[in-house]
Amino acid sequence: MKPLLSWILLGLILLAPLSSRAAAPLVLLSDSTGSYKLMFDALKQHYQGDLESSLLPPTSPFGDRLILGVGSKACAQAMDSAESSSRVLCIFLPAQTFHELSANDTGQALLKQQRLSALFLDQPLDRQMRLAKLVLPSIKTIGTVVGPDAEQQASEFALAASAQGLEAVIGQLYRDDNPVQVLTPVIEKSDLFLPLPDRSVFNRAAAKWILYITLRNRVPLIGFSSKYADAGAAVALHSSVDQIARETAELILSQQAGEPLPPPAYPRYFSITVNHTAAQSLGLQLPASEGLIERLERAEGH
Repeated sequence: MKPLLSWILLGLILLAPLSSRAAAPLVLLSDSTGSYKLMFDALKQHYQGDLESSLLPPTSPFGDRLILGVGSKACAQAMDSAESSSRVLCIFLPAQTFHELSANDTGQALLKQQRLSALFLDQPLDRQMRLAKLVLPSIKTIGTVVGPDAEQQASEFALAASAQGLEAVIGQLYRDDNPVQVLTPVIEKSDLFLPLPDRSVFNRAAAKWILYITLRNRVPLIGFSSKYADAGAAVALHSSVDQIARETAELILSQQAGEPLPPPAYPRYFSITVNHTAAQSLGLQLPASEGLIERLERAEGH
């Protein structure tokens, strides 16, 4: 009997690490197509560990593991369905969207417990302001427009501009406004225009008018996606799908090493796309994107 008992105990010991091993992170996708599929594929490439994926709605309980909500819908679902031992990391969404989604009691409780974090898609304002000064060293005023109920976003923009010695020119665009009537006086008063991602403002029509009015007034434009530079912006500052996936993989590994979720943050890795044709038409002599990236990284201590 004793030898048999010894074998049973040995078997339990050998199996213990397997049974206590944490479940693989669950990647919750807002959609299975387009940029969401690209993000999941890039994440698998950078992480190179076990990942589970699910479309909305999730088909099984979350349990004790890390949930990655890719996009705003998945982020909201992950927060709503989080269990007492779940951790939620929202990625691939703008900062403003995350703040709106996490403003309820559930989101605030998860943040307080360090069980909710985010890696934003957009860029920090101080990085954008520094780039503005590199693009146009003589800059004194910098303009933007915000949507309704965006007082905090406008305040943060003004503070970031002031920290770089710039004067902010801010307009407010409501859904029923004529974009041209709101954008024109703001752009005319600005040395450089910096659009901010806002679901209520930057639809395709508004983006088209921003490009047209800035070019007509010879005001440099810094876009928040490479598509802006392709369409005529002098410069675009953005993080690629691959860069977001790389940083997300690093966050997963830090979680598995026992570190707590960090506070929500803007991406560390970023790209700059320079439209040299548009820049030259505005009289700007810009270096290659690598030179601008290097100077910004040096300013941030990277």
